Amino acid sequence: MKFYLPLVLAGASLLAGCKGLNNEALEKLDENDKQIQAYITTNNLKPTKSPSGLYYQITGTNPAGRAPKAGEVVTYQVAVSTLDNQKIPLGDSLVSTRHQAFGYSIFTEAISEGVAYLKEGESSILLAPYSMAFGSASINIDSAGTKVLPAYSPMRFDVKLIKTRNESEQIQEYIVDNKLNVTETTSEGLRYVRLSEGTGDLIAKGKGVVLNYVLKSSYGQVIQRGDKYTMTTGVGGVIPGFDQGIQKMKVGEKAVLIIPSALGYGQQGNSNFYPNTPLVYEIQILSAN
Repeated sequence: MKFYLPLVLAGASLLAGCKGLNNEALEKLDENDKQIQAYITTNNLKPTKSPSGLYYQITGTNPAGRAPKAGEVVTYQVAVSTLDNQKIPLGDSLVSTRHQAFGYSIFTEAISEGVAYLKEGESSILLAPYSMAFGSASINIDSAGTKVLPAYSPMRFDVKLIKTRNESEQIQEYIVDNKLNVTETTSEGLRYVRLSEGTGDLIAKGKGVVLNYVLKSSYGQVIQRGDKYTMTTGVGGVIPGFDQGIQKMKVGEKAVLIIPSALGYGQQGNSNFYPNTPLVYEIQILSAN
């Protein structure tokens, strides 16, 4: 049976600190802290308490490991449980592997903070009050709604930081993992990979184009598909890297475009992509006129 938990906190207004919280919320935070301290005693843990109220204990160290930096994407594993040792499956597994921008909405506030204490190869136990976990509302944790995580639940997160990499490393990793032979790299960093030849001339600026595409993240997640998508080159309306890549193609051609963030969604990102992350498009040109 599948279980489900939200990818972000229920209620974006939840705060790690106490400012602005009502009396009930403050009482629950105090209650959570006592529950966490009792759990620590029972399990002979020796965590550090951060100013936010998160307790963390490094359980596996790697002094030579690389610490994540702003603008990098981290890959980490996480397991979730309640303080009465009920394990919470994430999808089809008790351990979930995730890829997310460091310091940018990493699953919960607890993990966003907790990952910052780790280097590659290190692991930790995070004990979090409800405000840094899943919030002040009860949550269905299976598809039938028969199992419910109570409101104001303190949680345990077991986290291991697998790796962290900057944008250039993400691009190179994708090329290597997918055994791609880059046909051309432009001065702005666009990688063009021709998969099959087309016919006729290159698509010129101002041409109307019909194409199929698949948009992926740099770690292979399919974000969007477009069938018989229509556009006109050189007039805007698409990100620069996409436009530039189309103008390197011919009708019938298939290619992969690996687009650096400077030619994509930049330092701001968008609803589907974190800041400073590359995009991958698989494209087939159907027609041009």
